[in-house]
Amino acid sequence: MKKLIAPCLAILGGLLLPLALPNEYFSWGNPALGLIAIAPLYMALDRASSYKAAFLFGALFGGLAHGLSSYWLWFFQDFRVWTLGSSVLAYMIVYGVLGLYLRGALRHGGLWRPLLFAAIWAVFEWSKSTGFLGYPWGLLPYSWNTVLPAIQIAESTGVYGLSFTLAWISAAVGELASEPPAALPPDCLRIGSLAERVFAKRPFDAPCRLCLDLGQLMVSSVLLVAFLGYGSVALAKERTPRGSFKAVLVQQNVDSWGSANGELTALDTAVTLARKAIEDSGVKPDLVVFSETALRRDYDDFAYLYRRVPMADPLIPFLAEFDTRLFTGAPELFELDGQMEATNSVILIGPDGAKEGSYAKMHPVPFAEAIPFWDVPAFRSFIQNTVGLSSGWTMGNQRVIFSLPTEGAGEVRFAGPICFEDAFSYLCRRFVLDGAELLVNLTNDSWSLTDSAEIQHFVAARFRSVELRRTLVRSTNGGVTGLVYPDGSVHDTLPLFTAAAVLVDVPVYTDEITPYLLFGDWFPAFLAFFLGLGGIILFLGLRSPRNYTKQGDGTA
Repeated sequence: MKKLIAPCLAILGGLLLPLALPNEYFSWGNPALGLIAIAPLYMALDRASSYKAAFLFGALFGGLAHGLSSYWLWFFQDFRVWTLGSSVLAYMIVYGVLGLYLRGALRHGGLWRPLLFAAIWAVFEWSKSTGFLGYPWGLLPYSWNTVLPAIQIAESTGVYGLSFTLAWISAAVGELASEPPAALPPDCLRIGSLAERVFAKRPFDAPCRLCLDLGQLMVSSVLLVAFLGYGSVALAKERTPRGSFKAVLVQQNVDSWGSANGELTALDTAVTLARKAIEDSGVKPDLVVFSETALRRDYDDFAYLYRRVPMADPLIPFLAEFDTRLFTGAPELFELDGQMEATNSVILIGPDGAKEGSYAKMHPVPFAEAIPFWDVPAFRSFIQNTVGLSSGWTMGNQRVIFSLPTEGAGEVRFAGPICFEDAFSYLCRRFVLDGAELLVNLTNDSWSLTDSAEIQHFVAARFRSVELRRTLVRSTNGGVTGLVYPDGSVHDTLPLFTAAAVLVDVPVYTDEITPYLLFGDWFPAFLAFFLGLGGIILFLGLRSPRNYTKQGDGTA
């Protein structure tokens, strides 16, 4: 029976983490569960009898955590086996490898085990959120997104400062609940070596061990309290926008997989909702915002069509009537090597119907919007014939800053990260460094059909406002449509999966330059550096021939 305890603990952790994150039961996440969500994984890996077992426990945890938190990938039209099934298998491998690193930290980390566990966890969440295969969903700090004082630390450390702190508390709880170390045999580290001094062994004596374990829990809790204090001061700071402008955010709530006729129906819905919001408010907006892929034809080729449709209220005459601009999603077509290619783009249309600017999505959804190795015939055949994907979007290669004339804030410069691009801190940071005064995100992930998917995306994006101290505007097909102010507070949201529009006052903040804006992901890089340094010290200590004894290896 004892052999079943460790895998059961891994399963428990794989259940607790999705429950801590935004889900169908706790719509915005559960901060209390976020404090202990990965403690069972710590305990499972502490009980692992080998690195093989640690890999299996990590894979079990990761497969469950990803599958249950991102279960809505099942609703991605006809590709559910690919989007959910293959991603679960991939994350089982990824978390299995993580299990190896974490077990190494628990086996050789000595008194520093909880701290090392937390550092590795934060670096892992950073690495899984970076690069082409990056997927910044399911991060531990998202469980605390509603605790505004706690998330203010993101202006300095990014989301990973909170990731480290919550993981440290979980690890301290796991350490407190874990079994005492076995009677200490001669250690595998040379007596008097640097490695032995750095990674001092855990005490076997129960009172001393209890004091140290409680100390770990106390110090990690004090760090969280310090973050809360820091956040309270940051929230009390007076922030004054340099101005504001009026915008109509339109949430069409139409079928994401609609036919050509559905395209015209969706456009008719969007224009009707926008008109109603303007007429009900009696205010002329500076900008009307539709969602990603609201227009499904290349605007340059079909501008003439939009002067006549929707039949009841044509789009371009609508813009001219209210002397306003439209920011909307639309594909852009171009010829490349004799073939027509398309980008997933956002475009700014002026009151006269002229296109004033466009931006093509740069960070694709891997294997959905951009497929690697597409030029390899065998792989392309597998994707087309087995998976059912014909091709992906062509990715953009240049960040774009749009310019918007407004009555209340003068010339406003903004960037338009598309769909899940607002979850990537590196890209949004670069937009602001390029001169963006706010972010306007257009999203259409209503195909998920679940509240949790919409809120998870919104929560990931919410941290960008705090990191950069800029307003985030979101206009989506199904949710969450609304504003996030620079302190992370949420305003003017529309109900999920409801066709509606709202006229909002968008404040423009530009006077804060945050440490995160200046230095980016310095905090996880700092942790990675010291983990690497510690690994070198440990490796050198373990590799010296004098380090080994025949009595057995230690349980540092």
